[in-house]
Amino acid sequence: MLQNKYSFNQSSTELVISGLPDYSNNDSNDNISIVSSWKLSIINQPEIEGNIDHLKSVIKTFYKFAALLLIDREEKIESELIDLNLDESGSYRITLKSTKPNVKPLKLNIGNAEFSDIINCFDQLKNFKKIKIDFNELSPNIKKKSIFTFNKNKFTFNIIPPLIAFFTIFIFTIINFYFFENKDSRNKNISIISDKPNIMIKIK
Repeated sequence: MLQNKYSFNQSSTELVISGLPDYSNNDSNDNISIVSSWKLSIINQPEIEGNIDHLKSVIKTFYKFAALLLIDREEKIESELIDLNLDESGSYRITLKSTKPNVKPLKLNIGNAEFSDIINCFDQLKNFKKIKIDFNELSPNIKKKSIFTFNKNKFTFNIIPPLIAFFTIFIFTIINFYFFENKDSRNKNISIISDKPNIMIKIK
């Protein structure tokens, strides 16, 4: 029986899925319910391939890492098959572990563009109806931060400058108010008598 093969492309990345339909689930001839192999090709990187467990682990890890970045949390994700984290330069460091004995882990470094392209390919696969993979079990389960926790650096960066500006305006307002009040008070203390030949100016 000939296998079906479908590819998903985005700029630097290509994902190829091969497999067979499951006729016990009333699949049509062009469906894939049994993934026999897959391959992820990234420009200037070694090809990544494996079985369905590897594919699910890679997809789940990338989706979880992307979700963490969206809520501004950087965490190293480790599993039996793949590790993913950001290095000091901001590149994505990927370590893929083989289930075969005596096979060294495959290590890759990719940038933001390649990471985004990989996510895009996984999204294409997710929305492709002819390949039946349960993405519900691959969706990230991210616990939300407590409303009482906050990032000290962000708090300082976002709150302190407006406070400084507010107090600066407040101080200038007080100074101006005092200056004009004092000036007005001096003007009231000046009396001019003009109904006599000699003009008297009295200043208190």
